[in-house]
Amino acid sequence: MNQAFETAYLMFDDMLCARMSEQEIERILIEKSTTMEQASDIAALAQVMRKYATSIDFFEPCLDTCGSGGDNSHSFNISTASAIVCSLFVNVAKHGNRAVSSKSGSADILESLGINIQQNPDEAKANLKQKKFAFLFAPLYHSKLKHIMPIRKKIGKRTIFNLVGPLVNPIRPTHQLIGVFSKDYLNVYLEAVEMLDFKNVMLVSSDMDEISLSSPTLIYYKKGLFVKRFEFDPIEFGIYSSLDNLKGFDAATNAKLLKETFLGQHKVLRDVIAINAAFALVVSEVESDLKLAFKLALESIENKRAYEKLLEIGND
Repeated sequence: MNQAFETAYLMFDDMLCARMSEQEIERILIEKSTTMEQASDIAALAQVMRKYATSIDFFEPCLDTCGSGGDNSHSFNISTASAIVCSLFVNVAKHGNRAVSSKSGSADILESLGINIQQNPDEAKANLKQKKFAFLFAPLYHSKLKHIMPIRKKIGKRTIFNLVGPLVNPIRPTHQLIGVFSKDYLNVYLEAVEMLDFKNVMLVSSDMDEISLSSPTLIYYKKGLFVKRFEFDPIEFGIYSSLDNLKGFDAATNAKLLKETFLGQHKVLRDVIAINAAFALVVSEVESDLKLAFKLALESIENKRAYEKLLEIGND
């Protein structure tokens, strides 16, 4: 690693080990988000967080669909919903937290759906083996961040911890779909991913940190040593919709909308969940063709299998 990485590593190690004042931590986080975090910052913080995280030994293929957040779109919990659909076909270890800069984080909506978000490593492994879905609540696995969360809430907007969240899943998923809040960060984020040990990862960014229905999405697909760059336009699949139709609300309302969508209502939400699930199924190598993956995801919602999976996940 280069000198910038080493310097950042030592700084973030001091931060996580509380060898800095709250004021200094706040200053650094604001300064870095204002001037644009570098790949060395993102990779270094990820390495430090991995070092102190409670890890989970799980050696089967596994997917995460975690986004960076901080895109100010206040959208529905799309990646969480698509993760549930994907768990019909592949192990999903969803890494997430409560909302920091949005109305409903992945932990908030899953809790509202009656799903246990406080799964310890043994419970998470058991759920993966029995149900193909586990939720890994970030504060439970990254205890070194306990003193950081109040500072993040005080700042109230995206920080580097949003960017690092998808990179520090304690189960080390073999496949990941990562939403990045801004296209301007995709090259930086790809560089950080390449500094770490990721093999199969898809980075996506649009007018939010998801595959969007309201604008083209720019995608970097890293498979092994190779990276493919391409765009996805929802018009090609006949699923265009305005961003307003993808808005989210509080966790209880989002949970209600998710149930209704899985029961056949809200066509726009169905489409955005299905297309995000489709990309995740492609990166997971469940399906190689995006159109077939989209059809598979749509059918899984329309035939109520996704709703049945939701009930199964919540039955702890």
